[in-house]
Amino acid sequence: MDVKIRSINTLTDLRKCHEIQRATWGFTDLMVFPYTQLISVAHNGGVLLGAYVGGELIGFVYGYLGMSGSKLYHFSQRMGVLPQYQGMGIGMKLKLAQRDQMLRQGIDLIVWTYDPLLGKNATLNIEKLGGIVRHYARDIYGAVNNPLQVGLSTDRFLLEWELMSDRVRERIRSNKPRPRAEDWLKADQYRFVNFASWEGNLPRPMAQDLEMDDDVLLVQIPPDLNAIKKVDLGIARGWRESTRDIFETYFKRGYVVTGFARSSEPQMPNIYRMERITLPTTSDFSSWETGVRDE
Repeated sequence: MDVKIRSINTLTDLRKCHEIQRATWGFTDLMVFPYTQLISVAHNGGVLLGAYVGGELIGFVYGYLGMSGSKLYHFSQRMGVLPQYQGMGIGMKLKLAQRDQMLRQGIDLIVWTYDPLLGKNATLNIEKLGGIVRHYARDIYGAVNNPLQVGLSTDRFLLEWELMSDRVRERIRSNKPRPRAEDWLKADQYRFVNFASWEGNLPRPMAQDLEMDDDVLLVQIPPDLNAIKKVDLGIARGWRESTRDIFETYFKRGYVVTGFARSSEPQMPNIYRMERITLPTTSDFSSWETGVRDE
């Protein structure tokens, strides 16, 4: 399939971004970014790039400039691909085009948020793109009324993508197979912070240890959060609350998420790798950790 990435600059395609947002996330009109906002950002230092197949817009990425102290960075607000085209590497193409545009503008850092319990996003963000995570935002967007989020708090990882780091350049050029959860489990090289009990195909979070101090630790998450939500929202909330405790605790103690392995067999968790390392930073994103408050 021949996919072209280019700027979105026609009224028809700008309005098609509304359709893509609804199809990707089930958003109501309240949550859809209007095309007037998208085009304004694109003309003022931001990014609005589309993925085209045969001249048809099938996905887009959108973001704008931010500032931390005197450091300019790019905040990638939204990326969506029509459901029938997902899983084909289009998200990777959009992110790499976004990286190219930012480097041409002299920006070397892109950040964005994603749900830490969604393995598909973690594979792209951590393993394929080479991003790292050291900030956990608790319920950062408050209550969101769409089918993918209803019933769960909107906790998010804040992912940092240092565009010219050795890590990122190695990951985006690598053809090596991505790690598999099965291999990490069999290797038995690092200890797990948490464990799950499987009831059929539903993993229920069980014990967790918040006092470990190994240089490398592993964290289990469910292989398919949305499948769990359809059957038992209580179990899904249990995963949210237990992993929130884990990541908030270990991030405060200097751990950084540097790896992710996805499972391909039944009754097998997805796995994050955390390392206790010091990575340089030119930005302060600690304000994200406070989330939003109800008045």
